[in-house]
Amino acid sequence: MAEALPEGTDQIVPGASSNNNRDADDGTSRGKARIDTADLKDKASEFTGQAADKARGYAEQGKERASAGLDSFAKMIGDGAGQVDSALGESYGDYVRKAAGAVSDFSGTLRDKDVDELIDDARDLVRRSPAIAIGAAAAAGFVLARIIKAGSESLDETAKTVSAKSPSPKDGPSPKPQSAD
Repeated sequence: MAEALPEGTDQIVPGASSNNNRDADDGTSRGKARIDTADLKDKASEFTGQAADKARGYAEQGKERASAGLDSFAKMIGDGAGQVDSALGESYGDYVRKAAGAVSDFSGTLRDKDVDELIDDARDLVRRSPAIAIGAAAAAGFVLARIIKAGSESLDETAKTVSAKSPSPKDGPSPKPQSAD
């Protein structure tokens, strides 16, 4: 019985058209090389869960650091209110105190909410007022760019200072100390 072969083939490989051996592990390399997709999906799901847990842990650490930084900032603002009182008057000092209170309240809110609630609040803010979200993202990007630029300028200055103090290779080898004989 002659079967019609696809164009470009010259022989039939025995068992090539049969699906019987694909799912059975017959002890040959064919059965061992088969990838168990269910096992692969389970491992991928496990890794995804681990990544999510790790990201949530990092977010929690960032939240704690941010709230501690905001507390310090609120204290610094509040401490400056007395100086504003003496320089500009008590009414301006009250504005400074209110600003310190607002920063402190925000810090407390940040500390009290869990990461998922903060993410939901951010999503709601973006949905309600996308212009504010875009403005906040632009401002954060600007501040981040300035911080990075300041850090790179500092590194450049440090590198220049270090290279100015150390002899360059074109100056030749450094002189060896002479021993007293």
